[in-house]
Amino acid sequence: MKDPAAILRFLAALGVGAAGGVLFRSIGAPLPWVLGSMAACAAASIAGLPVAASSAARRPMAAVIGVVLGSSFRPDLFEQAREWIVPLALLPVFLASAAFVCVTYFRRVAKFDPVTAYFAGMPGGIAEMVVMGSERGADERTIGLIHGARIFLVVFTLPFLIRLVATPVAPPAATVIQQGDVANLALLGWSVGCVVVGLAVGRLLRLPAWHLVGPLAVSAVVHATGIADFRIPAWALAAAQVGLGATIGCRFVGMTMRALLRTLLLAAGSTVLLLVLTVLWAVGIAAVTGLDPVLLVLAYSPGGLAEMSMVALSLALEPAFVIVHHLARVVLVLIGAPFAFRPPPLP
Repeated sequence: MKDPAAILRFLAALGVGAAGGVLFRSIGAPLPWVLGSMAACAAASIAGLPVAASSAARRPMAAVIGVVLGSSFRPDLFEQAREWIVPLALLPVFLASAAFVCVTYFRRVAKFDPVTAYFAGMPGGIAEMVVMGSERGADERTIGLIHGARIFLVVFTLPFLIRLVATPVAPPAATVIQQGDVANLALLGWSVGCVVVGLAVGRLLRLPAWHLVGPLAVSAVVHATGIADFRIPAWALAAAQVGLGATIGCRFVGMTMRALLRTLLLAAGSTVLLLVLTVLWAVGIAAVTGLDPVLLVLAYSPGGLAEMSMVALSLALEPAFVIVHHLARVVLVLIGAPFAFRPPPLP
């Protein structure tokens, strides 16, 4: 982002997002810095205000969030991992059912062409699905907007829905420290080190969402092995969440109201189908395994890895469980989507 005008638009987006975060925090909304920033920047984008946030601007924010999420991998976590076998084993079946439902929806209801419908309906990341779809002749703008709107709707609605049905739980000690105002400055170097090393490792290994997964993996290793137990300062975490929300909200820049409403309506239809399917699977797996159905909903939900993991953290649930399932989802879709794709017959 070397263009001065683009930098100013990004700074304006951060300012608008921070104001939205303050507002949402004042009304007691869940995940206020992400949701408030996202809502405020979306409104500013639709109103035509000079706000913008590129995917490159998201990377440092995602790296900070990755380090935060990695800190949830405690040394005793592996003792619980045996309880994750069933939901992980059933994840490919769930993804196949979700993809079938959404692709059919976009083909029959939205009337997308077969290739666009296929990659718009895949439960994968935005960037990966846009690239794969464009290489095969799909409408990449439509795919990007559908996936962006889906994540926006899931992140914006799911925390409120969970709050309605979930029993409030006091956050564990680690989460209190994580969100406290006092940071151990002597260990702040660990945070910076995990960001720098994680970004380098993620890019070198070409990990999916490398700017998030790289720092997450390095932080997870450091915490799970007991090498260090550091925490990101609360102000840094809030700033990263504002940046994350701003990049989601600014995806609607330049859209006409008519195009926006159509995209949101189509995405809302697929999101409702996905959430219903997610809840049914989560309730069924919970009945068999005894796991928390709310945690399973977050692990199977059609939202982003960072966003759903932050929701789990804010609700004092187990972020590591959500992280592992979403990482598995990303890998499975990256491998399975191109493998299962069949080009439409020539006219």
